[in-house]
Amino acid sequence: MNRPRNFFLGLFLLVMTAATLQGQWLVAFQDRSKRELNGVFFIDQDVGWIIGDSGIIHNTKDRGTDWVPQRSGIKANIKDVFFRNREDGWLIASGGQVLRTEDGGDNWVSSFKLESERGAPKQGFNSIYFPSKKHGWVVGTSGRIMSSEDGGKSWREQESGTTEDLLHVKFANDKRGWVVGSNGTILFTDDSGRTWEDQKCGFSGYLYHIEVRGKNNAWIVGDNGAIFRTTDAGTKWEQVDVNIKETLVNVGFSNDASGWIVGWKGTILRSGDGGRNWVEQESGTKVNLYGLSVTKKDVWAVGAEGIVLKYNVR
Repeated sequence: MNRPRNFFLGLFLLVMTAATLQGQWLVAFQDRSKRELNGVFFIDQDVGWIIGDSGIIHNTKDRGTDWVPQRSGIKANIKDVFFRNREDGWLIASGGQVLRTEDGGDNWVSSFKLESERGAPKQGFNSIYFPSKKHGWVVGTSGRIMSSEDGGKSWREQESGTTEDLLHVKFANDKRGWVVGSNGTILFTDDSGRTWEDQKCGFSGYLYHIEVRGKNNAWIVGDNGAIFRTTDAGTKWEQVDVNIKETLVNVGFSNDASGWIVGWKGTILRSGDGGRNWVEQESGTKVNLYGLSVTKKDVWAVGAEGIVLKYNVR
């Protein structure tokens, strides 16, 4: 007589156990100004930064338990943040500004600023990446790519071969890297940017972010739920079918199998098979999410209304 009851009790416990193993997204912090947060970057399990509009920077040294404001010295919108270690980092801000720190963000100094001509369209940068101590790249509007070979002390322009807006740059090493942007643009270099090859994925919308693992594996996200993956350095890009139409703006992996994607209206997707399949996770919010940072134990997402979400990888 107790078999049905025991069966349903066992099923309930199984479901609850699965839910627990999946973890849960929680609001870990919210900026008082409730301005948009555009990026998050953790250099290791404990130390990270969040950046946003009107010069917002916060730093944590205790895995996100406490967030301390840092002074950027600017009121511009900060678009991207990258750190090579706990001390050396860079910011990209509106108005074509590149800022650098050598003390973990306690002090920021100008590394470069675009000179704009009166009456000319506004130009700017969107993304920065340093695969090594000396070599770095920034990308921005109207096909602009600039590189540094001295740790960001000086920058010189590279010929991209496009006038499309470029939104994100990522390198596997000092020679091999990709840039993505508007109108389905994917640029690839295997010679440190001396030449850029136009790769095709058959997409005409905006591509916002590319994640690279190793020399050959990469994933791209964009408008209308677009997800692309390659296992051969972009010789072929395969579109991944998902039942999502929201704009996807950031993708990151903790290892070769486990990855996350964030996007508009609180969209969060997770993959456990190297990005071949994605399932939606409940984020607990409907605000747009822009930034993503993945460590071995935690996943961080930031977005509109100053929201900072944390997910513990079990």
